[in-house]
Amino acid sequence: MILSKYTPTEGSTNGDSTRLMTYSHDGYGLGHLRRTSDIAGCFVEDVPGSSVLMLIGCASGSVFPLPSGIDYIKIPSIIKVDTEVWYPRSLRIGSDQAKALRASIIQKSADIFEPQLFLVDHVPAGVWGDLLPTLRLLKEREAGIVLGLRDILDSPEVTRAVWRQKNFYKLVETYYDELFIYGCRDVFDTASQYGLDRELGEKIRYCGYVCSEESHRTPEQIREKLRMRKDRLIVVTAGGGYDAYPLMEACLKAFRLLGKELPFEALFITGPLMEPLQRECLQTLASEVGVSVEVCVEDILSYMNAADLVITMAGYNSLSEILHLRKKALVIPRQGPSAEQTTRARLFSERGLIDAIFPDELSPRTLAERIMGAFAEDPGGAHHGRLGPDGLSISRSVHRALRGKEGGRASRGACRPESIFPAVSESPTARTRQHR
Repeated sequence: MILSKYTPTEGSTNGDSTRLMTYSHDGYGLGHLRRTSDIAGCFVEDVPGSSVLMLIGCASGSVFPLPSGIDYIKIPSIIKVDTEVWYPRSLRIGSDQAKALRASIIQKSADIFEPQLFLVDHVPAGVWGDLLPTLRLLKEREAGIVLGLRDILDSPEVTRAVWRQKNFYKLVETYYDELFIYGCRDVFDTASQYGLDRELGEKIRYCGYVCSEESHRTPEQIREKLRMRKDRLIVVTAGGGYDAYPLMEACLKAFRLLGKELPFEALFITGPLMEPLQRECLQTLASEVGVSVEVCVEDILSYMNAADLVITMAGYNSLSEILHLRKKALVIPRQGPSAEQTTRARLFSERGLIDAIFPDELSPRTLAERIMGAFAEDPGGAHHGRLGPDGLSISRSVHRALRGKEGGRASRGACRPESIFPAVSESPTARTRQHR
């Protein structure tokens, strides 16, 4: 079929649009990509005629719907195997080659796209320092460069040690104009805990918890789609699903203890990254207790919003969405490899925002008791703890960064990456061995 008419994207098409470029490495799940996609969507909605080019490392590409004005370039994927240790995910090449490929694609994209603002998620230098040539290029062009960090990275001791070893404090001071913290200071003072406030205080902006702002369908529409015959609905989800199997298996075993006739209906959303064999095992267990399993749903917020109880892990995006929707949640944090999830679950639980079961407490019987207890204490109700507004919204923060550059804010002098990041000239393979 030949298309007789093509309608271009709305907005400027002559190269004069406001341009944002983003980077998310995603070496384990989908968390960084999900947050970056939400920010990109907010940006093109709030800035008419703007464009966002996303550089993503997720093996599945962009698994989230992207509105007009956003496109992405997939860079070769890596997988995180330990703190600051990555390997190529699929390509049968060495780390040096993978680094060279990624760095070349990123730099060439920035050179041609010419963003006014570059937003980097989580890793100041990228993976293996693959961002350093691009940071230098954009600094010389006086583009705005912003680092975004989630509320909790790891324990303060581990994070400070990594940032000192990798010279990240100096790197951020030299190249980045602003540092966005996606969290609330009164829940976890990220800047103070990680020693960011001493040298980077003027750059820091707390943006609050970032997530999609609204669901697309009503709870009634979702329940009708699921053909529910019972009043209560449990939704079990864990982001991309790469490490979701233990949580979901424990839930299904807990359901089995509650008898053949469950007093609720349940939907398990495994995520696209769960291993096929694990998904098959879950489907077998689910059929035994009469609940449903889906790989993905188009608008997960609508399903969460329709639930009387959400069971999930303590990832950033999952808990941000629960806060936004004010849903009752039973949270089971991942035990490792970092302290991120257990720390977030503890802090949110102490505030009454969620109910948490920690890994050393988890058993099918404990989980079954907590599920039924959640319904008994306040059927259908949410936890009553709430976070007050803290920091700038992400949209206002991005606008502020753009205005700062447009207003002629002095650019800090660019310098050679090697002078502030010695490890860039070192073999990635050699650095990996140091961590093993």
